[in-house]
Formats: sequence, structure tokens, C-alpha cells
Amino acid sequence: MPIKTIDRLTPTLKKLPLRAVLIVPFVLQIAGTAGLVGYLSYKNGEKAVENLANQLAVQIGDRVVHYLDTYLSAPDLINRINADAVRQKTINLQDLTPLERYLFFQLKQFESATSYIDSGCTQEK
Repeated sequence: MPIKTIDRLTPTLKKLPLRAVLIVPFVLQIAGTAGLVGYLSYKNGEKAVENLANQLAVQIGDRVVHYLDTYLSAPDLINRINADAVRQKTINLQDLTPLERYLFFQLKQFESATSYIDSGCTQEK
């Protein structure tokens, strides 16, 4: 600092009470530390929430995939069973009454499977 500036500040500094000179730096340090800790806590909280949200999204995606795999495996299994029954001539596709009964009981066995009639997609003639 130039000497002229120090000479001008000296009378002002001499008028400051000792209490203010001792307390103000400590208050500034405490306020700065509290502000820094608050900022770091906020940033850390943001990262924790983002991490938790990513984990939750991954878990939900895994559950959806598992549910769809389970749900969609039943129709495939039903088709394979029916194709095997037709090949082995266990069911006759020409005789509709026993075939209808067979398919009705099969629907009862597979709860996730629905019929065209059960889904409300019937066409009125």
C-alpha cells in the first residue's frame, strides 16, 4: 500500500473500538465456514439424490423386464403345448366342441392368458 493511503487510514483505524476489531474477523470466519459447509452439504445431497434416483430407475427397469418376460412366456408356452397336441393328434382341430372345452380349461390353468372374448374385443355381427 502506498504511504499516503496508510496515513489516511490510520486516524480511521484508531477510532475503531477494540471490540469490533476482535469480533468482526471471527464472525466473518464463522460465517464463511458455515456458508462453505452448507454449500458442500447441498452439493453432496444433490449427488446422493441423483445416485439414488439412478439406482431406482435401474431397479424399476429390471423389474419391468422380469415382469414382461414372465407375462409373455405364458402365451409362448401355450402355443407350444397346443402345437404338440395337434402334432400328436391329441386334439382335433375339426371337432370344435372338445377343442373349445380343451382351450377353456387351458385358459383356467394360465391366469396371465386371456381369450379374445375375455379382452372385450368381440365383434358384433
